[in-house]
Amino acid sequence: MKVLAVVFMLLSATALRAADSADTLRLTVEEALEVALSENLNIKIAGAELERVDYLKQENWYALLPSVGASGQYSNNIMKPVFFSDFFPGGKMEVGSKHSYTISGTAQLPLFSMALYKNIQMTELEIKAALESARTTKLDLIQQVKNGFYGIVMMKESLEVLEQSYTNAMESADNIRKMYEQGLASEYDKIRSEVAARNISPTLTQARNGLELAKLQLKVLLSLPLSQEIDVVGDFEQFSGVMLNYSAGFHDVEENSSLKSLDIQLEKLNKSYELIRSQRLPVLAGFANYQMQMQNEQFNFDKPWANSFAVGLSLQIPIFNKLSISLKEKQTKVGIRQLEFQRKLLKESLTLTALNSVNEMKRAGAQLISDKEAVEQAMKGYEISKVRYSTGAGTVLEMNDSEVALTRSRLNYTQTLYDFIKAKNEYETIIGKENLEKL
Repeated sequence: MKVLAVVFMLLSATALRAADSADTLRLTVEEALEVALSENLNIKIAGAELERVDYLKQENWYALLPSVGASGQYSNNIMKPVFFSDFFPGGKMEVGSKHSYTISGTAQLPLFSMALYKNIQMTELEIKAALESARTTKLDLIQQVKNGFYGIVMMKESLEVLEQSYTNAMESADNIRKMYEQGLASEYDKIRSEVAARNISPTLTQARNGLELAKLQLKVLLSLPLSQEIDVVGDFEQFSGVMLNYSAGFHDVEENSSLKSLDIQLEKLNKSYELIRSQRLPVLAGFANYQMQMQNEQFNFDKPWANSFAVGLSLQIPIFNKLSISLKEKQTKVGIRQLEFQRKLLKESLTLTALNSVNEMKRAGAQLISDKEAVEQAMKGYEISKVRYSTGAGTVLEMNDSEVALTRSRLNYTQTLYDFIKAKNEYETIIGKENLEKL
């Protein structure tokens, strides 16, 4: 029975470990982007804004439909109205009954109102602005997810480099300790190698913490529960060849989402100017009015009802508005000029940023060749330093320095790859390109 209990416990532990592994969500960059574009809260907010603006458009179109209303009124004439005439005794006569009932229905139909048409056109621009805002959100999210994803890749590879460095340092310290025990190494070399190994430990802890933080940030972008374990599937080495052969021809920034949003704002201001000018025009509407009336001295409905029905046209002509329309036109014109200046300034700034991104990609591509050679030379130097120390021709300080140089060159190589990817992501966002692929 005890043997069966032990076997059961071992099987349970194995099942739990398998479940933990299965619970880890492993994502490629394409899968991460797919999750983000469907689950990110900013994307959902942009979608809700589009829905709201669509309802606004319907509301403005419905303003062209006839409006129909009905009303009812009851009056108790405590003191009846009077009609004055010299033909009546006392010069006046009461008219009407004590109780009065009125039921009326009205209908109005706008026949010509330029302001209504301009409002509909303004709504079209609101939809256009909401669509562009959604595109801005999407472009920013793509850039953030890619940067976050490859940030995790960089930190994983950097962590592997540090762990390899720690392993090398521990092996060197162990070998020197054995040599010291055999009288082949000094105590100073033994202490120096152990200190060098221990000095790497805090950096390892910091790197692990940074990796966990980067994963948390990616979870937030993907709107995943913070308790969900995730891992990324990808590496940098596949991009090294792409970087060396990549040529980024400069593209115009006219498709930049911020610039297009500013263009839409400019359209809206021009349309607002037209809307203000339309207030100088007359407004023509048709109307219909149907009314039922009855009066009675008693509070009942046994008297006949009188009906009336009328249709007609209503024309409103603005004559003098205290110059308010003219002043609003001037204010809008100034706003249009301001926005034109802002657009020019923004385009210059975006062009400069795009050029900087292109230069950064070129720099990273050139730097990668140097970093790759540095790694190869540092590896050769580290191997030579180990042989020199083991034969007594080198010092432990020389060996430690070569190991540090190897670690630094590997980290620089990884950082250069990440710098290229970040610059490319930024460049694509600036030119308004929706790239859902790796590179």
